[in-house]
Parts: sequence; structure tokens; C-alpha cells
Amino acid sequence: MERRVKINLTNINKIKKFKTIIHKLTMDEKLDENEKSYILSCAILFLKHYNSDKRFKSYRDFAYYIILKYSLRYDDYQPLYDFSVNFGFYPIARDIVEKDLLIDLNINNYLLDLSIDKYENPKKNYIETYEQKEKKKFLLNDNSPELSYIAPTSFGKSSIIVNYIEKYNKLSMKIGVIVPTKSLLMQTYKMIRDSEPNTRIIIHDEMYHEDETYIAVFTQERALRLIEKNDTYFDVLFIDEAHNIFEKNSRSILISRLIKKNMKLNPKHKVIYLSPLIMDSNNLKLYPEQKITEQRIHFNIKEAEIFEYRLNNKIYKYNRFVNEFYFLEKENNMISYIKENSKHKNFIYIRSPQKIEKFAKVLSEQVINLDEKEEIKELLDILSQNVHEKFYVIKLIKKGVIYLHGKLPDLIKEYLESKYQKLVNINFLIANTVILEGMNLPIDTLFILNTYSLYGKELTNLIGRVNRLNEVFMPDENKLHKLLPQIHFINNEEYYRKNSNMTKKIKSLRNRIFDDDVKNPVLETFDFDSLNDEEKEKYKSIKDKEDFINQSSDKELDLLKKYFIEEGIDLVYLDIDNVLSTIYKRINQIKGGLANKWEDKRVLDKIYNLFIKGLDNEIKNFEFSRLSNEKARNFYE
Repeated sequence: MERRVKINLTNINKIKKFKTIIHKLTMDEKLDENEKSYILSCAILFLKHYNSDKRFKSYRDFAYYIILKYSLRYDDYQPLYDFSVNFGFYPIARDIVEKDLLIDLNINNYLLDLSIDKYENPKKNYIETYEQKEKKKFLLNDNSPELSYIAPTSFGKSSIIVNYIEKYNKLSMKIGVIVPTKSLLMQTYKMIRDSEPNTRIIIHDEMYHEDETYIAVFTQERALRLIEKNDTYFDVLFIDEAHNIFEKNSRSILISRLIKKNMKLNPKHKVIYLSPLIMDSNNLKLYPEQKITEQRIHFNIKEAEIFEYRLNNKIYKYNRFVNEFYFLEKENNMISYIKENSKHKNFIYIRSPQKIEKFAKVLSEQVINLDEKEEIKELLDILSQNVHEKFYVIKLIKKGVIYLHGKLPDLIKEYLESKYQKLVNINFLIANTVILEGMNLPIDTLFILNTYSLYGKELTNLIGRVNRLNEVFMPDENKLHKLLPQIHFINNEEYYRKNSNMTKKIKSLRNRIFDDDVKNPVLETFDFDSLNDEEKEKYKSIKDKEDFINQSSDKELDLLKKYFIEEGIDLVYLDIDNVLSTIYKRINQIKGGLANKWEDKRVLDKIYNLFIKGLDNEIKNFEFSRLSNEKARNFYE
């Protein structure tokens, strides 16, 4: 929220009448006719302020919140309809007309509804907002080499990909859609497949057969292997969840490397970055001369309702616009609160895998057994036969509970994700941030039991997973209440920390603007000056290596070094340059047949002789250095 608007709204909330009415509206308490008129008039004033200066978007957000709350509370949809028509929230306007929610539906409403038809996405069969339609049009018609589309979760990133594929398919191009995880890979593959492109879709680098045109739905690892080991490149690259490039992990380095390598192979390539979280697209730049054209969706038609369960068992509801916590009620304990406020599909966020499993057990003991329908029995049989009959999740599924975390094997994790998505009887999903990069799952309510390492952007991304828009605008039922997703912050000491207090994290959601935290040293805006000497040396080493592998050289020693860096072998050693000449010499001896009985040696003995022997002091990876011990090699052989 803009600082000036924050101050103004705080001051406005000191007005006694406004303070009383906004409290009642937030808490769903009944307003009399005068109070209704007053608060709707306030919404109109906020909109006038916004129209006079479009920089102050929070005035419009607050007006929308007031109107949305009012319309849903009193089944009076005229204000919400008028707002939606005037501000381009056409999915809401269409839904109101189709569900016959207006008291006086007249010919003008029908004429307006007909004009909304042009905002229908023909492929996906849904209505887009005015802003969504316009930004997408600009994006598709923009011939800039690098573009970004920054939009809230479920605001049409998939349709952007499909529309671009339709556009470039005619030009016989090689298209890469880069996703961060394997589970998201399969979801994206199915989405593209269902659009029926006239091009072969591949999902693994080994599926490439010198195709002149293809659509590759890859992780960054597979995409790099494809262009490194084959005579090919991408004409168009989509980088999904592009904010991941800011991180300091190996995957962010690989995304950067992929873009650089592909640019070198194909200087005319086009890159499209997709993300709900990037503040400034210039922070994606790898070179100072890069220009990234940005299209951004500024307004979200969902407004979260936020609750805080405190250690004293008291529950408060938070209004982010006036920065107030309102006392709601008192509950017996955390589990009873979760059960009381759970809906059909519930996501419970806990950070630690160990605590995820612990809570899953505790929760399952408090819910009744499911009626074992055929689909549940089939799931239990598959897990028993293919994982283990004592696999702990089996007991949980009987209670409608599953858990997910990064320590589960990918195949099991993806399988459980798909079953949570499809089976109506599985009501509780307990997981950590793996959920943010997996498939889109149905979530009606979010319970957050741990906010460690969750800051404004991460919380916004997590909250955005609740009530995706395709779950709001359903053909047969009024589900506009889902535009106010229920988010519960649960203070607790067992799964979070002693004296748990999430109030500060909740207040951070008052803002919708969060700076990009650029931790990837390969990016142009990475701030080396903020580091101490030790950190500076570490990050400079990463950047130097990435710069090195993008340099052109035919020298065998340089090619070997590049290979070591690309395959991660350099990470085994303290300094790859100190061992490279020795290893290179040994390779040449092997090639020249000078290595003593090389063909007769066992695999681990070959590894020892080539990479370890005499280099013990240069190795920093303990597991690898253990192979210097013959007994260890014998054990593994």
C-alpha cells in the first residue's frame, strides 16, 4: 500500500462513524440502511480519489473490498455489478447476470452483457478482465526480444503460452516452456497438449530426434542438456515462475545459464518471463544492455479475509486497509478451530517435513474415518502394492488427510498431488513450499501454522493458491463468496516457535508492493557491495564460473573446465583450477593407453585414480573424499 494512502486510511479510521461501520462490515455484522448508504458513499469517494490520481491504487482496492463485502453480505449485487462493469472486472459482471443476481435486470444489463462477449477467451471458455485482455493483446503484438507478464496467480499465464504457441506454430519455431518442477511440467504439458498444436511436444531431452520444430516442456536441467548435447536451440523461451531466477540456489543459476547459452546459440531468440511476484522486470537482466518490456496486471479481483488464532485461543480478524485486528471469538484449541473453519479442500502449511508428518497424525486422530468408496480403496491398494503396505500415508488417507514435502520421492509426491486434486473425499492437504511449484490444486481454505521464511511475496504467492478463478466462476452455482478466500494464521508453539506471534507477518500483507530480493550473483542488479569479504569472494566465484562457460574457446583444458562446471563436478573441489591440470594429464594418459591396467579396474577404482588420488587436500566434499579409502570403495562395489 502506498505510504500516503496508508496514512490517510489510518486517519480516516479515526472518524467514529466510519470506524464503527467498517468494523461491522469486516465482521459481517448487520448494517442499518443509513450505515449501508454511508459506507457505499465512502467507496464512491475512494474511487473518485483513485480516478483523480491513478497512482493511488489502494483507494480502488479498498472501494472494491467495501462493495464486494456489502454485495455478498446483503445479496445486493447492483453495486458490485456497477463497479465490475465500470472497472473492467467483466468475469464478475457476467457471473452476476448469468446467475440472475440483479433484482431489476433490464435491457441495458443485457446489452452490456453482450458487449462483454468480446472479453471471452475462446480457447479456455472464460471471461477475462479488461486489464487482462488488454495486457495480453499488447504482449502478443509486441515484437520486443524480451517480454515479461506479471500477473496474480490464475490470471491467464497458461493462455499466454497457448496464444503464443498458436502464433509461432505457423513459423515452424522451436519453443521451450521452462518450468521449475517435474509436477508442474506434466500439468503444463497437458495444458499445451489439450490446445492441439500442430507440433510435436517433448518433455525430456532424450525425446529429441533432430526435429526442425518442436514444443519442449522442460525443467531448466533438461533444457540445458538438450542444447548442450545436440545441435539445436530455442527460438522462443517461456520462463514460468520467473521470480525463481532471483534465488541463490543451483536452479536459479541454471535458469540464468540456459538463457545465456541459448542467447549465444541464437542471438535473435525471444524470451517471455511469467510470474505473479516480480516487482521490477529490469531485475531479470543478465546484461546491462538488455531491455525487457513489461506488461503487468495491477488489480486482483480476490481480496483475502485474514484471521489470526493466538496462543490465548482468541481469534481476531484483520482488515489490512485500516490496519485493525477485531476480536471475533474464543476457541477451545487449535485443532478444534481448524476443524470448525475447514471447508471442502483445506491446505495446512507447515515448514518442516518432520512436523508436517507429526501434525498429519495428530489431525487424523481428530477426524472420522471416510466411507471407503471404490476410488479410495483403489488408491490404498496402489500405495500398498507399489510403495509399502505400512506406508504411513495409507492410514491418513482413510481419514481424508495427505501430506506432501520435498523429502517424498517425486513420483509419490506427484501421484498424491493428483489424487488430492481429483478425489472429493481427501479434504486435508498438509504441506510446505513444495505446493508453490507443483500442480494447481483446489484449495478452499488456507491454514498457516508456521511463517518462518515466509515474507510478503511468499505469503502473497501462498494465499494466491486459494480459490483459483476457475473455481470461482462456475456455470451452475453462485460462488462469488470465493473472491474472499479465507486465510487463517495459527499461532502455536509446537509447529512454529515459542511465544508464537504472527501479527507482524500479517501486517506485512497491508502492502501489495514488495521489492525483489536479488540473490543470484549472475544477475546484473545483484549487489556485491552489500556483502562482506567472504561472501563477496564466494559469489564472485559463482559469477566468474558462469562467465567462463559462456566464453568461446577451443582449448581442451578450457573445454574440460566448462564440462566440470556444467556437470557440477567443480563443486567437489576447493578450487577447480588447482586440480584441473592433474586430471587433464590423467585423462590423456588413459586415452594414450598409459594408465596401468585401466580397463580391468572397477568403476569406483577408476573414479579414485582419476579424480581423488593425490588430491585429497583439494576435495571439500566429504562423501566423495571417502572413496579415497579402499574399504569404502569395496563396500560400495
